[in-house]
Amino acid sequence: MTSVECFTDGLKRRGVEWMAALCGHGLDPLFYAAKRAGLRLVDTRNEQTAGYIAAAYGQLTRTPGVCAVSSGVAHVNALSGVVNAHFDGAPMLLVSGAAALRTAGMGHFQDLDQVAMAASVTRYARVVDHPERTLQILDEAWRAASPGAGGPGPAHLTYPMDIQTAEVDEERLIRPAAVSESVTVTSQPFPECARPVIVAGSGVYYSGAGPALLEYAERHSIPVVTPIWDRGVVNAPSPVFCGVVGAASGGARLIEDADCLILAGAAVDYRLGYLQFSARELSSRVLRIDHGWKGLAAPSSPHTEWLAEARMRRDQFRQSVRNTGAKQAERGMHAVHVIEALARVVRDDTTLVIDGGSIGQWAHQLLTDRYPSHWLTCGRSGVVGYGIAGAMAARLAFPDRGVVLLSGDGAFTFTVAELECAVRQKLPFVAVVADDQSWGITETGHIRQFGVGIGTSLGPIAFDRLAESLGARGVRVTDPGLLAGEIERGIDSGEVTVIHARIVGGNP
Repeated sequence: MTSVECFTDGLKRRGVEWMAALCGHGLDPLFYAAKRAGLRLVDTRNEQTAGYIAAAYGQLTRTPGVCAVSSGVAHVNALSGVVNAHFDGAPMLLVSGAAALRTAGMGHFQDLDQVAMAASVTRYARVVDHPERTLQILDEAWRAASPGAGGPGPAHLTYPMDIQTAEVDEERLIRPAAVSESVTVTSQPFPECARPVIVAGSGVYYSGAGPALLEYAERHSIPVVTPIWDRGVVNAPSPVFCGVVGAASGGARLIEDADCLILAGAAVDYRLGYLQFSARELSSRVLRIDHGWKGLAAPSSPHTEWLAEARMRRDQFRQSVRNTGAKQAERGMHAVHVIEALARVVRDDTTLVIDGGSIGQWAHQLLTDRYPSHWLTCGRSGVVGYGIAGAMAARLAFPDRGVVLLSGDGAFTFTVAELECAVRQKLPFVAVVADDQSWGITETGHIRQFGVGIGTSLGPIAFDRLAESLGARGVRVTDPGLLAGEIERGIDSGEVTVIHARIVGGNP
């Protein structure tokens, strides 16, 4: 048995059924071993896409997605997905090939310290440098990537070709050590306060504590918000969910006016104003709950009046966004028409993938009366252009569900050639491309600052015809009233479908 045969067997024993990949010399032994073992290779045209697929799968399932790429620049390209997983705390494993370990540092083909490049954005990074330790090293990487006491995150293994092909005596294999993790939960009293807010971050989702958090919040009438792009845990409309915070387009004033913030698996970053408020607001109490949803005592009484006010603030802000959109929509089909169509056709089990800056802001403000765990956004990185990969990952994760990608024209073109890969490998989804021929959110910011957009204009693309040239089904919609029906037809068709919706510009 070779090291790489041990490796693929180890992946299968961990439930891995596929690897997102792009072929290359450094992966030849791994690819051949995967083929012989019946491990599916979901191939892509850009390593960036392969990385995003693995990261998005980890986001959707809490289980590491696996990405396999070759060495050098291939490794660099795949790091886009690793960085995205790093920001989100998503489980994934990047396996990068390399030339022989015995000539590393001597100038062999694509000689690069790949581990050093990955180390700052992974929970674990190392070279598989001993054939007998293949399973033990894989186990260390897998445990580091998976949800646990420290939370999930990306891991990386550089796998040199001479180690991949090295023969291994099964009796000399170093087996993974049995390790158990425990989390100590200390009881925290609920502070005396009048305006508490629970900030439910990605850590709640990855710990599986979403249902318990919502039950607690609903029982005690405490508003719940989610930082924009964090993983959601609100799978159905809830009386306590007050939307996302930290969006570029603003939000209801809840974080600033709370007198107690309960940070449940949430990071203190720009989306929470770094918690740097005025002198009066700095007196707010902040509680952290990073592991699950245990140990917090009940408040002395429900916060019914404050919840009613929070809901009113949320509704007033959303109405102001709708009013802004309605005014802009006087000039033609608009983002609000796209969001209204999605609201009509996205079913309870539909996986919605949100990509793009401007269209994403509209979706987060108007479509989030809930924030399900099976919806996918870019994560805390704020990246655009991951959407096609995210839709492919959603199809791999949930083969029996409808998958809808909402994207802008700029974001969609990052990896548009991957449509061919999705068609060929039977990974269908519906992509709605909101085309305003600009980097809309950036253009709005430039106009606000400088009076003119700088480098923000984009030329026209016939996305429906482009999709058809790549083997997908292409549709152009100019009448807002027809959009919902076309999305439904796309879901029911079982084909990769691209709906080109030309819209007028404008941000919330």
